[in-house]
Amino acid sequence: MTQFRIDSADSLKVADCEISGLLTSAYVDGGFTTSDKASVLFAPSAVRGRGHLLCARPQGGDKLAGMVIVVTPDSPARRLANMDEAELHLLAVADAYRGQGLGRVLVSAAISAAHEFGFQKMILWTQPTMTAAQGLYESTGFIRAAHRDPTINGLRFLAYEFNTPSREDARQ
Repeated sequence: MTQFRIDSADSLKVADCEISGLLTSAYVDGGFTTSDKASVLFAPSAVRGRGHLLCARPQGGDKLAGMVIVVTPDSPARRLANMDEAELHLLAVADAYRGQGLGRVLVSAAISAAHEFGFQKMILWTQPTMTAAQGLYESTGFIRAAHRDPTINGLRFLAYEFNTPSREDARQ
């Protein structure tokens, strides 16, 4: 099983072309968005501007293996979160690293980062066809929040919530 280094995009010196390449592979090649939408949504400056970009590289390697973004309420990219909640955006794992637990590691890192930033709840939304992602989110403790399901740009999404443990609960 491959071990991964998880850190900020800046710390791992992630190039813009790596970000757009990974997201295009995961979302466009995966059939979840069109290339014309991706050119705007996955522009590296737009991705980096969303929030805290966590990335993964394999130990001893330099290829970008995965990424996820923790979006705080002060970000213009926030869509569903209340002012006391963080959002999880754009989880992506390169094909070569799928099935190795990296998605779970990235989700856990995002939850930890949100908690470190002082947020007790994390929100995400996903497409109904992203069943593998939904299974991952549910297995990491996210719960469906149908009352928060958004329609964004005419597309319906499924919302999920995660309550991070309080600092007192984490100490016990």
